[in-house]
Amino acid sequence: MCPERVRRRYIEDEIIPPGIAARIGTGVHKGVEVNSRAKKETGQDEPLDVVMDAARDGYVSALKGGVFFAPNEKSTAKKQMAEGVDKVVGMAKLYLIGLAPSIDPDMIEERIIIPVPGISVPLSGAIDLTDKNSWMIDIKTAGKKWPESKAEGSIQATMYAALYHTKTGNYPSKISFEIFTSTKTPVHQSIETKRNEKDFEVLKLRIQQIINSMNAGIFPPAEPGHWSCSPKWCGYWWTCQYIPEHKKILPK
Repeated sequence: MCPERVRRRYIEDEIIPPGIAARIGTGVHKGVEVNSRAKKETGQDEPLDVVMDAARDGYVSALKGGVFFAPNEKSTAKKQMAEGVDKVVGMAKLYLIGLAPSIDPDMIEERIIIPVPGISVPLSGAIDLTDKNSWMIDIKTAGKKWPESKAEGSIQATMYAALYHTKTGNYPSKISFEIFTSTKTPVHQSIETKRNEKDFEVLKLRIQQIINSMNAGIFPPAEPGHWSCSPKWCGYWWTCQYIPEHKKILPK
């Protein structure tokens, strides 16, 4: 999304914690993980209170690592963090009731490394969850529903499908993004997509170009207008050389 942000975070080592939305996602993922690991052993979903408690505890633990708030949001930071508990618990409940019963867990938060011929660094990632029927499930939290087209353009889906292929020798029969919204009344949205080896071949070309740019010291900023290039979503925005100074003045 923004090579300049990568440069500052991973090369200059300027570490800024993620925003509240990421911490909420961590909490929901912990609830899913706790339920999935138990179900893989017992064949049964955990009681609702167990999953909700796990999600809440995962969220609270994540907050201890810090949360980024834009300067104009700092006055509401405590309120947002408190409201996050209800959001996490609500989405975890929706997951357990609406999605978990249909899943027979196999891989759970499994990290896989791919050595790729022609690419100088190994690729790696952690798959959220797979089902024993080769269904790959990616749990997402969001402020609102996704457009249906978002899954088709997802690089993440291509990468995770390649990880799955490395582990099993096959591509997933189905990939689904399971999106849980943090709206007042949480909503569960499921969007399916598919990937194969041709998708990964194209992704490898993209990855090689990124590596070439990094080796050459080229780290362009995000496109102007990209959602990630905003004071709300980027902790580097306020000190970024690519943002005009007059835009960094807070309203009085």
